[in-house]
Amino acid sequence: MKTFNKEELEQKVIDKLKTINDLELPINIYDLGLIYNIDIKNSTDNIEVNINMTVINSRCNSTKSFTDLIIQEVQSIDDVHICNVKFVFSPKWELTMISEDGLQLLRNSKS
Repeated sequence: MKTFNKEELEQKVIDKLKTINDLELPINIYDLGLIYNIDIKNSTDNIEVNINMTVINSRCNSTKSFTDLIIQEVQSIDDVHICNVKFVFSPKWELTMISEDGLQLLRNSKS
Protein backbone atom coordinates (compact mmCIF):
# COMPACT_ATOMS: atom_id res chain seq x y z
CA MET A 1 0.00 0.00 0.00
CA LYS A 2 1.30 3.42 -0.93
CA THR A 3 2.16 5.67 1.99
CA PHE A 4 1.20 9.33 2.10
CA ASN A 5 0.90 12.15 4.58
CA LYS A 6 -2.85 12.47 5.19
CA GLU A 7 -2.69 16.00 6.65
CA GLU A 8 -0.54 17.24 3.78
CA LEU A 9 -2.82 15.67 1.18
CA GLU A 10 -5.93 17.07 2.89
CA GLN A 11 -4.38 20.56 2.75
CA LYS A 12 -3.75 20.09 -0.98
CA VAL A 13 -7.42 19.15 -1.42
CA ILE A 14 -8.50 22.22 0.56
CA ASP A 15 -6.21 24.41 -1.55
CA LYS A 16 -7.86 23.05 -4.71
CA LEU A 17 -11.36 23.58 -3.28
CA LYS A 18 -10.43 27.19 -2.52
CA THR A 19 -9.95 27.76 -6.27
CA ILE A 20 -13.64 26.99 -6.96
CA ASN A 21 -15.99 29.91 -6.41
CA ASP A 22 -19.67 29.67 -5.63
CA LEU A 23 -21.91 30.53 -8.58
CA GLU A 24 -23.74 33.30 -6.73
CA LEU A 25 -21.29 34.70 -4.18
CA PRO A 26 -17.68 35.80 -4.77
CA ILE A 27 -16.38 33.29 -2.22
CA ASN A 28 -14.80 29.91 -2.74
CA ILE A 29 -16.82 26.86 -1.75
CA TYR A 30 -14.48 25.94 1.10
CA ASP A 31 -14.53 29.32 2.88
CA LEU A 32 -18.25 29.57 2.20
CA GLY A 33 -18.68 26.51 4.42
CA LEU A 34 -20.16 24.26 1.75
CA ILE A 35 -17.61 21.49 2.39
CA TYR A 36 -18.79 19.38 5.32
CA ASN A 37 -16.27 16.55 5.23
CA ILE A 38 -13.12 15.42 3.42
CA ASP A 39 -12.26 11.75 3.86
CA ILE A 40 -9.07 10.32 2.37
CA LYS A 41 -8.65 6.56 1.98
CA ASN A 42 -5.82 4.46 0.67
CA SER A 43 -6.83 1.11 -0.77
CA THR A 44 -4.57 -1.05 -2.92
CA ASP A 45 -2.39 1.85 -4.09
CA ASN A 46 -5.37 3.99 -5.02
CA ILE A 47 -5.87 7.13 -3.00
CA GLU A 48 -9.53 8.03 -2.86
CA VAL A 49 -10.90 11.38 -1.71
CA ASN A 50 -14.54 11.49 -0.63
CA ILE A 51 -16.12 14.89 -0.14
CA ASN A 52 -19.46 15.63 1.49
CA MET A 53 -20.77 19.06 0.67
CA THR A 54 -23.95 21.07 0.41
CA VAL A 55 -25.29 24.02 -1.55
CA ILE A 56 -26.68 27.28 -0.23
CA ASN A 57 -30.09 26.66 -1.73
CA SER A 58 -31.36 23.07 -1.78
CA ARG A 59 -33.25 23.90 -4.99
CA CYS A 60 -29.96 24.77 -6.66
CA ASN A 61 -29.47 22.82 -9.87
CA SER A 62 -25.72 23.45 -10.13
CA THR A 63 -24.66 20.25 -8.35
CA LYS A 64 -23.52 18.59 -11.60
CA SER A 65 -21.23 21.48 -12.56
CA PHE A 66 -19.81 21.62 -9.01
CA THR A 67 -19.28 17.86 -8.99
CA ASP A 68 -17.40 17.85 -12.31
CA LEU A 69 -15.21 20.80 -11.35
CA ILE A 70 -14.36 19.40 -7.90
CA ILE A 71 -13.49 15.99 -9.32
CA GLN A 72 -11.32 17.58 -12.02
CA GLU A 73 -9.44 19.78 -9.53
CA VAL A 74 -8.94 17.13 -6.82
CA GLN A 75 -7.88 14.41 -9.25
CA SER A 76 -5.25 16.80 -10.64
CA ILE A 77 -3.37 16.37 -7.33
CA ASP A 78 -0.48 13.91 -7.64
CA ASP A 79 -1.33 10.54 -6.05
CA VAL A 80 -5.12 11.11 -6.00
CA HIS A 81 -6.78 8.53 -8.21
CA ILE A 82 -10.45 8.83 -7.33
CA CYS A 83 -12.61 11.69 -6.09
CA ASN A 84 -16.24 11.25 -5.11
CA VAL A 85 -18.57 14.11 -4.26
CA LYS A 86 -21.75 13.57 -2.30
CA PHE A 87 -24.29 16.31 -1.70
CA VAL A 88 -25.91 16.31 1.72
CA PHE A 89 -28.54 18.67 3.03
CA SER A 90 -28.27 18.07 6.73
CA PRO A 91 -27.29 20.13 8.52
CA LYS A 92 -28.78 22.89 6.44
CA TRP A 93 -26.23 25.50 5.36
CA GLU A 94 -26.32 28.75 7.36
CA LEU A 95 -24.44 32.05 7.20
CA THR A 96 -22.57 31.09 10.37
CA MET A 97 -20.73 28.42 8.37
CA ILE A 98 -18.74 31.02 6.39
CA SER A 99 -15.12 31.15 7.57
CA GLU A 100 -13.45 34.37 8.71
CA ASP A 101 -11.57 34.43 5.38
CA GLY A 102 -14.88 34.02 3.56
CA LEU A 103 -16.48 36.85 5.49
CA GLN A 104 -13.52 39.08 4.63
CA LEU A 105 -13.87 38.18 0.94
CA LEU A 106 -17.56 39.03 1.11
CA ARG A 107 -16.85 42.35 2.81
CA ASN A 108 -14.20 43.22 0.21
CA SER A 109 -16.53 42.38 -2.67
CA LYS A 110 -19.08 44.92 -1.44
CA SER A 111 -16.60 47.82 -1.31
